[in-house]
Amino acid sequence: MNMKLSLTFAAIATLVAPAAMASTIVVDDFSAAGSVAAITDGNPATTDVVDAGILGGNRFMWVSTDNGAAPFGTTFSAFGGDLYFGNDSSVQGQAVLVYDGGGAGSAFSFTFDSSPANMIDVDTDGLGGGAGIDFLAGNPAANRALSFSGSDFDTLPSTATFRAYAWDVDGTLVEYDEVIGGPDFDSNLGLTAFSTTGGGDGVFDWTKVGALAFSIESNANNFDGKLGAISVVPLPASALLLLGGLGGLTAASRRRRKDRKA
Repeated sequence: MNMKLSLTFAAIATLVAPAAMASTIVVDDFSAAGSVAAITDGNPATTDVVDAGILGGNRFMWVSTDNGAAPFGTTFSAFGGDLYFGNDSSVQGQAVLVYDGGGAGSAFSFTFDSSPANMIDVDTDGLGGGAGIDFLAGNPAANRALSFSGSDFDTLPSTATFRAYAWDVDGTLVEYDEVIGGPDFDSNLGLTAFSTTGGGDGVFDWTKVGALAFSIESNANNFDGKLGAISVVPLPASALLLLGGLGGLTAASRRRRKDRKA
């Protein structure tokens, strides 16, 4: 790469980087500690963590376990910038995060295969004081993603079912689910990967997100894992488009050199 092209790349990267950073929305960096543990089967444990750095100022944590005979059951903890989900050696469990501003909501049934205790209140228009929060920041949904940094899960055959939920202030619900295990978990979940499941007007509005939730259910005993920060970010594909444009500049430069030789 010649010097002019290097400088062009640096100049464009300098201009693009602040814009990308400005459009990042932090849902939770897990610097605000909170922990729950379910020891007895069918008796879920919950806690609310209130902190200004959390989307909506509140993180609701819920955990349940399938086997109360083990000494430690299932734990769900946030500390030091990471979120941990752990199960004892003979235990499977479930956990839920809800970001809805912490207001009163209506019971929502989170889908778990093995736990009957899965009804949790969600205030579907609780974020943004009822106006919702804009996840697009002026971009199309196809260019935005939920980012899960620092993911680290048990390797196969241990797996867990991960689900993500979002409600807009009109009450429309979209969902995403994936079986995870090991390093294959995609740390960037594109907003267009969510499927509309019902409610509201049936058309999801990512500029007015009223609530957000995540769940995980282990499919094998002793499944452990962790996540780092959750954020809404520009998709990495935008960087590829930038490189594609620079590739065009490179091709044009080559053509000009050939013309001069001719």
